[in-house]
Amino acid sequence: MRITSLKLFVLALAVMAFAFVPSASATTCPAGDTCMDLTQTNLTGQTGPFGTVELSQSGSNVNVTIAMNPGYAVLVNGGDIGINTTGGLTLSGSSLTSFSNGISASLKNNTTLGSFSFSYIFQTNGSGGQQFLSTMSFTIQNATISQLTGFGIHLCVLDNTGKGCATTGFAATGGGGGGVVPEPGTLGLLGTGLVGIAGLVRRRLNR
Repeated sequence: MRITSLKLFVLALAVMAFAFVPSASATTCPAGDTCMDLTQTNLTGQTGPFGTVELSQSGSNVNVTIAMNPGYAVLVNGGDIGINTTGGLTLSGSSLTSFSNGISASLKNNTTLGSFSFSYIFQTNGSGGQQFLSTMSFTIQNATISQLTGFGIHLCVLDNTGKGCATTGFAATGGGGGGVVPEPGTLGLLGTGLVGIAGLVRRRLNR
């Protein structure tokens, strides 16, 4: 009876621990789409992820949605969007269309944002002064998701009012992915804790 109770106790602890394991990303990528987390920045003291870039194929075009995490925004109207490409994809000034919030973009000559290099960089243009958007979407014409390998944005770290920038810099994706992935470090701590509990139970049973 005592052995059974201890086994049930250990099992209950394991289930509870897994239920409370935090995720490395709160983003669940819709089926058929590709999601890339904005994890890198040139700003000291800021750690990502800062947001997510979601890519959805729509015929011969790719719809892009950038959703920022709380405390961060995309700086537009003089801001920049970096895109890395492969597979012979050529982008022009008219390749990015259908921007949300009445924004447009024009191709720039340089290919570097802060310390990040891109195949193409576009400067955003809008009316009414600078904007700090939590979500922005646009379409890349005549492209496939497999030809888009990375993105970068002009990053705004929101101030305590949430309406302006405390500081600005750049953020870039670390590659493609999707789904909710548990943090390896957290799983390691959980495993160590369970091994310790199992050892304690075993010692008590061997008395």
